[in-house]
Amino acid sequence: MVRRVIVAFALGVVAVVGLLVAPAAGAAPITTFDVLKAMNDEEQDKYLAEHPELDIQLANTDPDAVHDEWVSLDAETRRDAIETLPEIVGNLDGIDYRDREKANRRALTHALATEKRALEKHPDDAQAQRVLVSLMAVQKALKGKRTPARHLIGLSLDRPPLAAIALGDLDSASDITFVVPGMGTYTDDMQLWTQSAQNLWDEQGEVGAPTRRAVVSWIGYVTPPPGVDAALGDYAARGAPLLTADLRGVNAVRVDALPRALNVVAHSYGTTTSANALSDARDLGVYAFVMLGSAGIEERIPNASALHTQHVYAGEAEADGEARFGRFTRRDPRSPSFGATVISVDGDTAADLLPVTGHAPVLHSPWNDDPLSSAWSHITNTALFEQKYAEHLAHYGYLDAYTESLRNAAIATVPGPDRLLLRGH
Repeated sequence: MVRRVIVAFALGVVAVVGLLVAPAAGAAPITTFDVLKAMNDEEQDKYLAEHPELDIQLANTDPDAVHDEWVSLDAETRRDAIETLPEIVGNLDGIDYRDREKANRRALTHALATEKRALEKHPDDAQAQRVLVSLMAVQKALKGKRTPARHLIGLSLDRPPLAAIALGDLDSASDITFVVPGMGTYTDDMQLWTQSAQNLWDEQGEVGAPTRRAVVSWIGYVTPPPGVDAALGDYAARGAPLLTADLRGVNAVRVDALPRALNVVAHSYGTTTSANALSDARDLGVYAFVMLGSAGIEERIPNASALHTQHVYAGEAEADGEARFGRFTRRDPRSPSFGATVISVDGDTAADLLPVTGHAPVLHSPWNDDPLSSAWSHITNTALFEQKYAEHLAHYGYLDAYTESLRNAAIATVPGPDRLLLRGH
C-alpha cells in the first residue's frame, strides 16, 4: 500500500501547493483534499498510484510550513481532515501531536477491522497475518491506564507497518527522547520496545528529570533482519530521513517553546541509522545522542562533532559478542579518534546496578517475566522450564530496568550535573 502521507503537502491544510481542478470563475478553489475526501480507500490508493509527483512534494515538505498552515485552519476544517484522511494527518510532521494522536487512533481502528476481514477471506495469507499481529501489538502497547499516558503519534500502514508511541505529551514536554531500535525489531515487538521506552522514562525521573517529559518508542523505519544485512548500510540510508523528519517535526510544533532537551537513544543498528540522520542535518538541535551496542558509524562521519549534537555517548557490554559484527566496514564510536564519551554498562555492585549480559536491547517485561504467561507455557518439561526461566532472570539488555546502562542513558539525556558512571573500556 502506498503511504497516504505522500499527499500531505497537497492537502487543503496546505493549499499553497496549488489546485487540482481549475475552478469556474468566481467559484471556490478545489484542492487535493476536496478531491480525496470524496473517495473511498480504494479510490484514494488508485489516485495516489497515478500521481507519483506527490511523493516528491512530500520530500520537499517543510514541517514549519505545515505547522503554520495547520494552526491557521479553523477547528471544523481540522476535524474534517482528521476524520476523512486520518493516515495523512496522523503522519504529517508539523501537525500538533494531539491531532495526530486522534487521527492515528482512528486509522488503527479502521486498519484492524480491514485486516481481520481480509484474513477471514484468505486465512492462509502469511503476510496479512503478520500485519494483523503487528497492528494488535501496537493496540496492546497503548491499552490500559498508564503513567505517563501513551499517544500514537505515528502509524504507517505499510507492510510491515511502522509506528511511534509517545510516553508523555510531546506538545508540552520539557525533555523529549526518541528511542531507536536496531536489527530485527519490528512492530510486532511494539509492546516490548515500548517497555524499553517506559524503563527510560521511569529512570529519567529517578535522576531528576521534570515530570513533564516524554519518551518516544520509535519503530519508524524498517530495520534489517539479523544477519549480513546489518553489516550493510541500505536500511540505515532509508531510515535516516524518516528519523530526521520526525525530529524536525518536534521542533516545528514546538517552535514557540522548544523542549529543553531533544535526545536520541539508539541500540545496535539504530545507532547507524541515527548517526546518519544527525550528521546529515545541522539544525535538529539534539542535546544528547546515546549509542548502546553500536553496529558502527559509517566512515563518511569522521568524528562525534560531525553529528551536530551537544553530547555524544557510547557504551558496549563486555559480554556483547554481536555488536562488532556490524562494524566490519564501520567505525566503533567508542574509539578515541571518534570522540564519543564512553559510558559503562557492565554493572556496578556498589550502586546496585546490573550488568548488560549480551546484545539484546530489553529482555524483561511483566509478560516476559510471568512464568504463567504464554511466553513459558509451551515448555512442559519441568526441569527444562526451571533452567530456561532461571537463565532468563539472570540476563539483561541495554534498556532493562535496574541496569547501569539504563541509568547512564537516563543521566545522559537529562541536563544537569555530570553524574555518569564513566569507566571507559
